[in-house]
Amino acid sequence: MHKFLLILVITGLVYVASCADAAAPPVRVENTAPAKAEAAKNDHADDGHDAARITLADAKKDFDAGNAVLIDVRDEAAYRQEHIKDSINVTAATLTAKFNEIPKGKKIIAYCS
Repeated sequence: MHKFLLILVITGLVYVASCADAAAPPVRVENTAPAKAEAAKNDHADDGHDAARITLADAKKDFDAGNAVLIDVRDEAAYRQEHIKDSINVTAATLTAKFNEIPKGKKIIAYCS
């Protein structure tokens, strides 16, 4: 059941972060405090995405502390050309095959630019 739920969440994440707005910051998939979530929602109220956001500074802090994993949702060719060191390339098409590569118990931060 947990595996199915995680696959469902990551699939939704890949869909939301499908690079429709390449300038958008990485998307964070986790519950946030109501005030923080409301502030993030207001910052991006006009972009059509309802996923919580995270600043680059917060993403780096979590990643450097070992509390988060970075998921690059771009196609494999773009990932091979350039990506954040130690990120994992997971697209909607490769999600099932790469599911076990995603560390458990960490914040998942997806990016596409």
